[in-house]
Amino acid sequence: MSTWAEVGDRCWVRRYDEWDLNVGVVAGEQGVVLIDTRATTEQAEELREHIRELTDQTVRWVVNTHAHFDHVVGNSVFDQAEVIAHENAATAANLTAQTFAVAKVIDLGDRRVELLHLGNAHTDGDVVVVVPDVDVYFVGDLIEESAPPSYGEDSFPLEWPDTIDRVIGLLSGTSKVVPGHGAVVDAEFVRDQAGDLGTVANTISGLHHGGTSLEQALAHTDDWPWPLEKLQDAIKRGYEALGTPRRPTLPLLGPG
Repeated sequence: MSTWAEVGDRCWVRRYDEWDLNVGVVAGEQGVVLIDTRATTEQAEELREHIRELTDQTVRWVVNTHAHFDHVVGNSVFDQAEVIAHENAATAANLTAQTFAVAKVIDLGDRRVELLHLGNAHTDGDVVVVVPDVDVYFVGDLIEESAPPSYGEDSFPLEWPDTIDRVIGLLSGTSKVVPGHGAVVDAEFVRDQAGDLGTVANTISGLHHGGTSLEQALAHTDDWPWPLEKLQDAIKRGYEALGTPRRPTLPLLGPG
């Protein structure tokens, strides 16, 4: 049975068995910010009861870290809350939400929560939720601890490393980073995963530059940091961004 873990003053995470999903709660004088709402309304109703273990305060804000169903379907259960999402996530998931493009601040009275969109990565609507006074970062599926990062049909494998570099630029040596799935990690873990994300991007670009066809790239078994079957959409999306590879130019042979 999952329980709440305090990652900072009045700042908690709960890791659920379903989808190994993390949900965050930040409390302040003006109410509670809830970060992601689980994959079904039934799960969200359970989450609502679990929040009462922490506080009697009202959930006034729901923040969705991105558009995927396991993070947003429970929104409707928190009908007194203002839902906030990146504009691309709101469009992708057809969310009724207040949206932003780059940054937004939620004022809880005695503390603030910052919402940042740092670029395309897992999706084009990923949000990093920063709680500055406790040095805690909820990063959604930009980082995963219990499985490889999830490259789907809406991912941006070539841009993902640069986006994570921007996240790393925010972190200190004591930062706590809450991934979308898995255990809470530190800045060193994020840097290590950023290196692997960079390897995926560089390998895709290298294969494409070398004239390797998409079909050949999908069967390429060397150089990947994660199992090839986890990277099929990454390769397809990378090639989609780069276009049809040119055939390698053969050197001209001189006389002799």
